[in-house]
Amino acid sequence: MTTPAPHFGFSAAVLAGGRSSRMGRDKAFLPVGSDGTLLIDRQIALLRNLGSDDLLISGRAGADYRINDARIVADRVTDCGPLAGIAALLAAARHPWLLVIAVDLPQITSTYLRTLLAAGAGDRGVVPLGPDGYEPLVALYPTSLLPVFERALAEGRLSLQPLLHRALADGCLYPLTIKPDEHTQFMNWNSPEDLGG
Repeated sequence: MTTPAPHFGFSAAVLAGGRSSRMGRDKAFLPVGSDGTLLIDRQIALLRNLGSDDLLISGRAGADYRINDARIVADRVTDCGPLAGIAALLAAARHPWLLVIAVDLPQITSTYLRTLLAAGAGDRGVVPLGPDGYEPLVALYPTSLLPVFERALAEGRLSLQPLLHRALADGCLYPLTIKPDEHTQFMNWNSPEDLGG
């Protein structure tokens, strides 16, 4: 059964601003699938199909993503990892909810993202919870968390896990347990070995 499109407005973003140092080249432009679709194009297509009218890319300065219907959002604080990327996206989002996905998750599906949105339903943020902890790079965040992210950046607390624990304790986020058959969707591409062949 297909989860229906959400009834609330949300911004949707791809986190693609990392250095890709272990991969040795920008992961956003890696081909995925037999047709050679680039990862960035795949992820944007997923988000576009969810019905958001505000698409964003947390991207590197100077990179040419060639996606006309997405706004490029640069980190306002450099070299601070995904925390800085999410903070910049929260500030740029046109809706009170922001769905984020990492560019390097080639198996994440629109079905899972719809499940995530349905779990939030416009009332709460949602972060997946797996055996290794929370998955902050596939999550629905309320933009009201922006001051929390900015404070963590200002204090140099760059790890997302403690921030999420606090937001969950405060009731700003809700944990969504990852089912066994969903675990493969969170396998990311970090190094050339992950690409196979």
